[in-house]
Amino acid sequence: MQQESSSRAGAKPRDTKAEIHRAALELFSSRGYEKTSLREIAEQVGITKASLYYHYSSKQELLQAIIGTFFEDLREVFALVENRPWSLELEQELLGTYLDVVIKHRATGPTVLRDITAVLAAFDDQLDDLIGQSRRFQLWLAGPDPTPADRVRAAAAVEVVGAVLSTGLDQTAVSDEEMRAILLDAATAVLSRKTN
Repeated sequence: MQQESSSRAGAKPRDTKAEIHRAALELFSSRGYEKTSLREIAEQVGITKASLYYHYSSKQELLQAIIGTFFEDLREVFALVENRPWSLELEQELLGTYLDVVIKHRATGPTVLRDITAVLAAFDDQLDDLIGQSRRFQLWLAGPDPTPADRVRAAAAVEVVGAVLSTGLDQTAVSDEEMRAILLDAATAVLSRKTN
């Protein structure tokens, strides 16, 4: 009977985990990780706390699930530079791929920055590896035989992206496509190499 009514209505099955993630990110970003309870997240989603516990046994596990997806996507981008020779075309392609990941997870940024202590506790054993991969990515962006100035530019290009997305801008004010174009222009400008 239930199957019949849902197929008649053409209703899509509810993605409770995605709803939990959205509600948690919204509350973590506005109130902070420590001040947000699982009960409040469950209420925002419209489920019981027991239902939320079916998906996540703790608030830290929920944080790991949300931010872990972002970190995993970053790792995949950082791995793309392994054993790949630098070229201007590939630099632009991989910068674009990096931006796609960051923009896809742009709602996560304020949570990471606002509650860095909680993030460090949740990912203590993984952060050193992620930081190392990020540094190798930046070194690759610096180009072949980089000077210290090239390395500073590469680090600045990556940090520009994070800085913009952590400013608390209204997420709906700029479309993903426009945000990507603006940030790619900004990162490329920072990376530009003077040929004097």
